[in-house]
Amino acid sequence: MKLLYSLLLFVALVCNLAYSHIGIDFAFGSNVADLSCFKGKGYSKAIIRCYQSIGQIDPNCKSSIENAKKAGLSVDVYIFPCYNCGNPSNQVESTVNYIKSYIDNKSVGTVWLDVEGPGAYWSNDHSANAKFFEGLVAGGKKAGAKIGVYTSASQWEPIMGSYTGGKDFPLWYAHYDNDASFKDFTAFGGWSKPYMKQYQGDVSECGLGVDKNYWA
Repeated sequence: MKLLYSLLLFVALVCNLAYSHIGIDFAFGSNVADLSCFKGKGYSKAIIRCYQSIGQIDPNCKSSIENAKKAGLSVDVYIFPCYNCGNPSNQVESTVNYIKSYIDNKSVGTVWLDVEGPGAYWSNDHSANAKFFEGLVAGGKKAGAKIGVYTSASQWEPIMGSYTGGKDFPLWYAHYDNDASFKDFTAFGGWSKPYMKQYQGDVSECGLGVDKNYWA
């Protein structure tokens, strides 16, 4: 009986550890109850948009970070930059400093730079796009942020061409195959392995519209 109990306990622990590597990201308002619902289901991280592609800090950023922390979730944030607004360094630096102004910076993990939307949110010039990306990185470094990159091969390559300047940062890639694993990953952009995968998008759960993410 003790052996069976120990085995069941071990299996439960392994399953819990595996499931704890599941998180959500979202770009809308939230409340503590909704985020607590995700926490109760075993999700452990919320990734919150804090800068919008229209060139301003997301007005939901502050409250969503606070709600996620109250719900017991760890927090990352992401920045959807505005290429046409220029001054990429300031876009990231001002966002990070905004977060620092009301919450302990150590309470927020990675600041992810969203690189997607070729021809819509970026120019058609690979070199200009690479320079803009480097400006984003410079702003993050100046503000003391831990930087990561959100993208995929279908987005990065049309935007950046053969540029590999993001390869030294953690990669969060998107592939909506509903599989919480990295079995599908193929190297691109200088990255040989990912850090996190967005494996399911536009899901309605716990009262929120979210994407689901996995990391090892």
